[in-house]
Amino acid sequence: MLEEILEYADEHDMLPESGLVLACVSGGADSMCLLEALLHISYERGFTVGVVHYNHGLRGEESERDEIFVKDICDACGVEFFSGAGDVRAYAKKHKLSLEAAARDMRYRFFFDTAEIIKAVKIATAHTADDNAETLLINLARGAGANGLSGIPPKRDIIIRPMLRISRGDVMNFVRERSIPYVEDSTNNLDIFTRNKIRHAVVPILREINPRFCEAVTAAAELLRADEELLSDLADFFIADCCAGLTTDAADLLNLPIAVSGRVIRKLHGGDISYRHVKAVLELCGHESPSASVSLPAMTVYREYGRLVFAPKQELSADSFAPVYLEDGDSAIVLAIGLKISCKSVIYDDKISKVNKSFTSFLFKSIDICGKMTVRSRREGDTIRIFGHNNTKTLKKLFIERRIPARKRGLTPVIADDEGVLAIYGLAIGDRAIPESGDAAIQIDFEEI
Repeated sequence: MLEEILEYADEHDMLPESGLVLACVSGGADSMCLLEALLHISYERGFTVGVVHYNHGLRGEESERDEIFVKDICDACGVEFFSGAGDVRAYAKKHKLSLEAAARDMRYRFFFDTAEIIKAVKIATAHTADDNAETLLINLARGAGANGLSGIPPKRDIIIRPMLRISRGDVMNFVRERSIPYVEDSTNNLDIFTRNKIRHAVVPILREINPRFCEAVTAAAELLRADEELLSDLADFFIADCCAGLTTDAADLLNLPIAVSGRVIRKLHGGDISYRHVKAVLELCGHESPSASVSLPAMTVYREYGRLVFAPKQELSADSFAPVYLEDGDSAIVLAIGLKISCKSVIYDDKISKVNKSFTSFLFKSIDICGKMTVRSRREGDTIRIFGHNNTKTLKKLFIERRIPARKRGLTPVIADDEGVLAIYGLAIGDRAIPESGDAAIQIDFEEI
């Protein structure tokens, strides 16, 4: 079996020629088998082995027994031992997780933190072919796609799993033949956890159908992983070529094969979303409304005419901002819109353009200003008579004509006085307060921050 572990590890380039490999050892048969295998291989390869153990504190005295057992083994073997512990129940309650998920989060955080502190180059876990089969079945029951049905990856970051092709039966034979001591986790016999239910009720039936079930699942998972890697690469190519940050062309995305477009959507989202979410985004691509949106976990996807924008919810501003009242010499920074606004009195002359073409600087005839000048969000019923045009239109219509996305309309600065709109940042200036040469004027300037 050692040869099989080494062959699989070499196939996936897991083991280093030097440095420290940190073995995750619970004290059970699988992890004791891993420790024995790594120690044996390390004598030939030249790396060193350390042991990390996490006490979840869920089994009282039995948890303490396991930690002492692993420490004693390490002391006897001359292997450096690192242990950690935490309140899994409190963590699960705080983060609204199952005990299984909470325990996994806490121990892996400890594993990574320990590896960073002691400069370990790899972290090895004792997952077997049986663990892989159980994970695949759990993911299948939850409706996973190819990624979930690929099972447990052989390696990820510095995590390596050199025993993924080894069955639990082979592990038990190995520890018996070599008289390797181990401890039993009593909760493994309780059907209170999802994995145990799969292990005790589902896998035995599948083994009746195919005695080499775990071997078959391992082969299927490896094929699916190869498919997943190819499709993921195609999604990455699309993102590199066709996406600007978290935006992309809706038609281009919709024209991709679903196997690729779904992965593009998941990558742009950056989290774990279901097929239902993916389907909703694809439907958004063909939506009739140019300003429709779809809510995803921690993100909203907006259709802005021909493009999709993936906007993290924590980065979304409100649909308006606090008004800024301006007088001569004033300046203000409005973080919600990323602009600095300044105001000063000037005498208009021919050297100052009446209309700044980019509409980032504006001049208004002072005597024509009614009351206080304000930079604010649009309001229901706002209208403007654009300089050089003969008609008045609503801001809503102007925003639609200029293809301003719906979510940005409330964050587009409007310059107004007590009589109404004087200008709109980036879009237009009205004809109500246009100065002539020699007029006292108010100059409003916008600067990006």
